[in-house]
Amino acid sequence: MSGPAPHKGSAPFSAAALNTLAAARAVTPHALFRPTRLVHPAEKRTMKEDRGDPSAAVCVIGAGPRGTSILERIAANAPEILGDREFAIHLVDPFPPGSGRTWRTSQSELLWMNSAAEQVTMFPGSSVRCAGPAYPGPTTGGWLAETGRGPLHDGHYASRPAQGRYLQEFFHGVRTHMAPNLRLHLHRATAVDVRHTGTDRQCVVLDSGHGAVPAAQLVLAQGHTDVVTDTPRGLTRIGPGRADEDGLDRIPTGAPVVVRGLGLVFVDCLLLLTEGRGGRFTRSRPDGRLRYLPSGREPVLYAGSRRGVPPYPKPAYTLNSPCPPPRHLTPEMCRARLRRPGFDFDRDLWAPALQELSWAYYHELFTAHPGRTRMDWTSFAAQYERFAGDDDRAAKLVRAAVPDPDDHFDPEQLTAPLAGHNSPDPLALQRRVRAHLRDSVRRRREPRHSAHVAVIRALGAVGGALGDLYNAGELPPAAAAVALRRFSVGAFLSSGPPPLRMEQLIALSEAGVVTFTGPGTTVTADEDAALFRAASPHVRATYTARILLDAHLPEPDLARTADPLLRRLLAAGHISEETAPDATGSPRPTGALRVRDGHPLDAAGHAHDSWYVAGPEQFPHAGTDAGFFRRNDEIARAILRRAAERPADALW
Repeated sequence: MSGPAPHKGSAPFSAAALNTLAAARAVTPHALFRPTRLVHPAEKRTMKEDRGDPSAAVCVIGAGPRGTSILERIAANAPEILGDREFAIHLVDPFPPGSGRTWRTSQSELLWMNSAAEQVTMFPGSSVRCAGPAYPGPTTGGWLAETGRGPLHDGHYASRPAQGRYLQEFFHGVRTHMAPNLRLHLHRATAVDVRHTGTDRQCVVLDSGHGAVPAAQLVLAQGHTDVVTDTPRGLTRIGPGRADEDGLDRIPTGAPVVVRGLGLVFVDCLLLLTEGRGGRFTRSRPDGRLRYLPSGREPVLYAGSRRGVPPYPKPAYTLNSPCPPPRHLTPEMCRARLRRPGFDFDRDLWAPALQELSWAYYHELFTAHPGRTRMDWTSFAAQYERFAGDDDRAAKLVRAAVPDPDDHFDPEQLTAPLAGHNSPDPLALQRRVRAHLRDSVRRRREPRHSAHVAVIRALGAVGGALGDLYNAGELPPAAAAVALRRFSVGAFLSSGPPPLRMEQLIALSEAGVVTFTGPGTTVTADEDAALFRAASPHVRATYTARILLDAHLPEPDLARTADPLLRRLLAAGHISEETAPDATGSPRPTGALRVRDGHPLDAAGHAHDSWYVAGPEQFPHAGTDAGFFRRNDEIARAILRRAAERPADALW
């Protein structure tokens, strides 16, 4: 269904409307955000087999941020490409449109976003280099400040339900302002199959009782999908996947729990199992340290991971000087290196990527904190550039120019903070991890450490360049697999929780609720003893429990996906799994969907040119040339161009 719309051919949101603010503050500040009902009664009806013209329709599977942004891009580009020709968009998701499953508004307010609300936006502004029109709008933080629809925690972070409200209002604004020749059909259902693939009669089958949707084009925008896991007999396993409030309720008071993963999912689960069960955090005086007051209903958590520590918290400040443009690893340089005989990812791409990070680090240190250096940036940069590739001479220059070793860029220490820990004493490990967490909070709260933020920005630029090559099909599968492993460091450095969450983790460790098991932790199941065992090769301790909490998102595993549509398409050979050579050169499944130029490949290696793969969302930041928007704009324009090629007299 479609809502009221402007005159044909007009932009979805006018400049005047975008800046209208109601004097009485009775309406929201942005015309795209108009109060509307979340679900109209007609949207709940059971859909019968639609008799519309499939060639004039697209079906978007997934109505979360990615699917909603693609919808907005279709609406924005349609006047240019389609004119007044009618076109139908079917949006399929069992969860509310806009927020989808991850950002549903019914979840606990204890769950926060991990990106600052003033940075996150769903509006592609003028900084986005895309062919379609740009329509700027408020960030989540700006919208919350104007509407009062939720507080900002730790000064910067919205709750997930508050972000869900922002996303739902964005969706309703897009629907309200769609041109009348665009027909939006919402299906609160799950897609389970595609019939007559690649023909004029193609249709998407919905779960029992919801019928089928005819659409010549298909967008896969499900985001992170769950996988089917095995649980040993007599034991309890929760996850992997996002924090599941119902699943966590199965953990009894005082029960020991082995936890695998210390990332964002772990932090979410941690808060639900402590503060969510009545515990309280309090700030003591005069030291200002956070303390945890237990409710007595908490479990006991034995938590570990490969690195043994959580990712670094988000910075509480911005850069003091502009980040330099990429110098050592631009897309053009990447393409040139990919053509080298005997291409090696670590040598040809990762080594210059590290140079890029180091360059960004020292640029910020010398330009923003000159008092901590012994020469000016221009002199240092000229010499540092000459010594690229000569580690000894570069290190000697750094020692001469930067007197404090704490100010040196040390990627190994940064990415493996427990690498030098030698004591097998588990109590010594707890003290070491807590000291690291306090230091990481200090560095992310004190602007004097802004050079570390420059590294994060540079990682984003380097990762974006490689991501563009991957989306364009220019990065070979083997190189893509290595890149994913190497750039997991990016998530470790930049995708952590707000600083307050790290303080809370320290307090929970001191209260005995959380015990860190050490780096390289492995978990095994002993079915005879009905126990999970967690141990680190660096710590003299083994931890046991009958409950395992896999506190992380699952790795891509198409063969074990819980998504019924992907499972059915894989079994029928309509999609296939990507492979990469193993150590012997033999092809090995990677778990990822095989894609070429953004289209999925079938079992025979043929591309579905009318199907589009939209990856999991990573919220774009305002004022950046976000790949999220560029990819969504490309998909939308390809869909509309294909629809425009149909005969003008095609029946609706």
